[in-house]
Amino acid sequence: MELVRSDSTDLARSIASAGAWANRNGYTLGFASVANVFALLIVLALSLGVSVWVAAWFSTPVLLSLNGYLLWRAQAARQRWVVVGSAGRLYVRLFAWRSGDRGDIPDPDVLVLKPSEIASVSTRTVEVFLYGPKPKPVEWLVIRPVQTVAEDISSHIRPLLTPKDQDKAVLVAHEDGRLTVEWRWWRPDLETFLQQVARECPSALIAPEERSELDLNGIWNGIREKPNAQERLMLAQAARLGFGCRCVELLSLHRAMSFREAGTYLAEIEREEFEKEVPGGPPGSSGCRLCR
Repeated sequence: MELVRSDSTDLARSIASAGAWANRNGYTLGFASVANVFALLIVLALSLGVSVWVAAWFSTPVLLSLNGYLLWRAQAARQRWVVVGSAGRLYVRLFAWRSGDRGDIPDPDVLVLKPSEIASVSTRTVEVFLYGPKPKPVEWLVIRPVQTVAEDISSHIRPLLTPKDQDKAVLVAHEDGRLTVEWRWWRPDLETFLQQVARECPSALIAPEERSELDLNGIWNGIREKPNAQERLMLAQAARLGFGCRCVELLSLHRAMSFREAGTYLAEIEREEFEKEVPGGPPGSSGCRLCR
């Protein structure tokens, strides 16, 4: 196990030819094509309504600027990666800065794991039934280090995953020695990425998928009273998964609460459940942060 900085030249060389690359969703070829077609339609309208010379004078800088911007955004999206597999190594980006140059901060932000240090890599999926028969799946990439490395991660990496600075975006969660990455903003899809990891790190074990359900439909049926202890726990779990706003909306619709009362009620549930797990600790902060 090794900790390095994402801006180091050694890391850039190591991942330059990576075959497994999970980065932030960016502009696709389809989006670029639509943008160019739209710009050309404007140019055509100018040529018909004004003159060909005006259209030519207008189109050249616009098309060059548009395509230059799209290329820049595509390159920038590739720099915003979370996990990379390259030459038998797995590089996990622990956190990133939302804005500004944080080069003056010495904290390493990339964990490097060898295949021998990884017990397994797998997918965890929770199907959340908020209201009705159609679930909303939430996926995580789960990396299980071997026991000795898991102990080092608990002691050395856990402090780095504490968002003390509001500008610090934590990308990886630490759960009982495991590292988990919520697969929401990343591409390719998780199944494709695991196939890429298997090619780059053939000795790494790809474990079977863990799958579970969280069904909130029963909370909205029956007598119009406040949820019981089991239902409160389910609401707290749904809020942690990023459905806080939707839970507030459903509480206000089905439990005779105002929207503000429902928001306060859900925040109280989250705080109580968090304090059960971490006595005396600060309240949780999932709430409406990741509304879906």
